Amino acid sequence: MKGISGRDWLILSHLIKPQRQMEEKYGYLIAQILANRNLDDKIFDNRLRNLLPYHLIPNIEQAVEKIARSVKEGKRIVIYGDYDVDGVTGSAILYDFLKKAGAKVYAVLPTRQTGYGLRKELVETFSKYAQLLITIDNGTTAIEELKDPPIETIVVDHHNPHEELPNALVVNPKIDEGLPNELKEISSVALSFYLVARLRRELEVDVDVRDYLYLTSIGTIADVMPLNPLNRILVSNGIRMLNYIASGGETKAYGIKVLMESIGIRGEVTSRDIAFSIAPRLNAPGRVSKPSIAMNLLLSKDENTARMWLKKVEEANEQRKYISNVAFEKAMSEITSKKDRNFLVVRMGEWASGVAGIVAGKLSSMLSKPSAVFSVGKDLATASVRGVEGINVYEGLKKLSHMFLRWGGHTSAAGLTIRKEHLDEFEMMIDQVFSEIKGEEPRLYIDMILDPTHVDEGVLRSLKMLEPYGEGFPQPVFVSEPLRIEKIEENNGRWLLKAQPNINFFAYNVQWRKNIENILFSKRRVVYTVDTRRSNFFNLVDVEDLNGSG
Repeated sequence: MKGISGRDWLILSHLIKPQRQMEEKYGYLIAQILANRNLDDKIFDNRLRNLLPYHLIPNIEQAVEKIARSVKEGKRIVIYGDYDVDGVTGSAILYDFLKKAGAKVYAVLPTRQTGYGLRKELVETFSKYAQLLITIDNGTTAIEELKDPPIETIVVDHHNPHEELPNALVVNPKIDEGLPNELKEISSVALSFYLVARLRRELEVDVDVRDYLYLTSIGTIADVMPLNPLNRILVSNGIRMLNYIASGGETKAYGIKVLMESIGIRGEVTSRDIAFSIAPRLNAPGRVSKPSIAMNLLLSKDENTARMWLKKVEEANEQRKYISNVAFEKAMSEITSKKDRNFLVVRMGEWASGVAGIVAGKLSSMLSKPSAVFSVGKDLATASVRGVEGINVYEGLKKLSHMFLRWGGHTSAAGLTIRKEHLDEFEMMIDQVFSEIKGEEPRLYIDMILDPTHVDEGVLRSLKMLEPYGEGFPQPVFVSEPLRIEKIEENNGRWLLKAQPNINFFAYNVQWRKNIENILFSKRRVVYTVDTRRSNFFNLVDVEDLNGSG
């Protein structure tokens, strides 16, 4: 079967059978979904005691020793983070803890205009005001910037290392190939959490580090880290804290409290709330203004201060939406003549630097090709790169790394800076590189057939039990039997499909809108996910294409 999105459907329950004992213990739905993901019921045991031990992380003991000594000796410490949510939350955790430990600590976050990562002149400046520099979510690839550093430096980061490491104490699981994969898949905020957990014992500070778990969960989900066993523990416990805060529980986390109130999150928080509501708002100041606005919100010590910073966050978010829409429309008009290329390159002015990642992600999703959106300045051009399923953009970019002034990233996302005069050459060569990298045919993996009318309280309880969902552990996807589509509406970018008997499917940012009207008054199978808070609310994923179903 094939959908009007162009993807082939693969119904996993036709190929994979659950274990009988799992089915007897948890019921068919949970057993089948776990079998589809090649997992067992160990995922339900999310106790913190099951976290992998901190000492496995390269250089963490030495980092703890250096930081603790600096605190005890009254040395000035600078934390240099990043402008995205992972960098902001990771910096917030370490800064707040060190403040409570009595340290002379200062936090600095870059803006999109100053650019990602360290620069030589920045390191020089820090050396005049402090004796220890700690980077959060950057620094692993700062080889030139830290070649002969005038200040002792600790790098806390999770980005891929290059062949050479900087002249610093690097706390990054990816520099040790022998570590368990789940430890190599954690975010920088998780490394910050590990670091303060160990520092608390070293400095004997009366702080419950579990209070930082909600920040760890937000940064982990926002950075799209795989929900492996380690990340599931961190995220599950963090969401439990967010639930408590959203339900009106007593808390000193005033920033996230007022943010969730503003969004309308009350009581039950899901990983989807983090990914689509909380994280984008915390990301917004770093995209169009200063990321310190988001950090100040999260570190607010009273509700009035939190509401002041919340206002600035919401203003930044509205600005981000406007700029994103303008930039996306411009990108679509520019990409029209380039749709046949293997790697899409779009050039924009510096005004678009904060939303380049959003636009690149939309282009990759819509056209199923890796994309780079450049913000071009007077001399330099900086890009956000986004990949597609089945293609490793990091490995592809690596072949042209000699052209980059700075770069780094992951399998599915990267950032790079290049000289403006080299853009034409890059665009030609990157297309050639990715012409030789063959991706997988796009597929839509469906867990099982489930009639929407059978989604009752029991099904919702089972789906809630499987939370949190995210990268590597996606929300369960179901397909209906053929339903008659009675009505299709569009309102402010949201589509509504009404099917018999009285079933509503909602969809956002549908990329296959040209085909959607053709299904009216026909019987089609509908692929959907379930909103666990409402039994009659279904999110549309795809609709059967009768012409492509064979």
